[in-house]
Amino acid sequence: MTAGTAVRIVGLRSAAHHNGKIGRVSEKAAEQEGRVGVDLGKGKILAVRSDNLEVVSAREAEEEAEKATAGAVAEATAAAMVEQQKTLKRDNSLLHEFDGSSDPNVLALYYHCRDREFDCFNATEYNTQMLAYYAAAVAVVAVVPRQMKGNDYLLVCLQHKSMEKNTLCQVAFQCMRHFAGISMLIKVRCFACGKPGAPRCSCQCACFCSDCEKSEIRVAHTKLCGLIRDSSVTTEEETVAML
Repeated sequence: MTAGTAVRIVGLRSAAHHNGKIGRVSEKAAEQEGRVGVDLGKGKILAVRSDNLEVVSAREAEEEAEKATAGAVAEATAAAMVEQQKTLKRDNSLLHEFDGSSDPNVLALYYHCRDREFDCFNATEYNTQMLAYYAAAVAVVAVVPRQMKGNDYLLVCLQHKSMEKNTLCQVAFQCMRHFAGISMLIKVRCFACGKPGAPRCSCQCACFCSDCEKSEIRVAHTKLCGLIRDSSVTTEEETVAML
């Protein structure tokens, strides 16, 4: 077999865990006579008898390489999340400040990754940002109830369809939940008039009272509402008190 040929390892007995793996014939000859050097990547070369090798197509080799790369990325992402988790700290003063404000511009709490700071959206900004997330293949996957000092909140959790692009979420961590993706904590109050305890929209990610069903903000929410309802969203019922 010429160097570079894609091969699959089969029929090994003493090292059966290598069976099924795809590699390429190494340019360096195996040290043991009658065997072929197979490069499995990451500097690992096995000496394998030719009877235990079968040639595979370039496409199969490419698909295997893509799987290996995806696996390595996933492992690296998981390791980075564990390391990041060690540095995260809950900031109750942040939650106190958010809970204590009735300003309509302080409706949704989010974390600005570029500036590494927490900030807030009003209803219009929240709607615009959520539409931008969907345009970037980031969709709502869960809506989780939370409570502070008797006031109700919803933690809206979004993820990119490629899991390796999701990192540990700062907002979710503040809300006593470990989540890889993007989260926003929204107040359960009418997005149009600010009335506390307003019913949730059918998408579960916004609230509107009966008096505001025809308001400009409610109408503007229609497109986002449809996108969310078309997503696979888990809605939890158990409320966790954060403070």
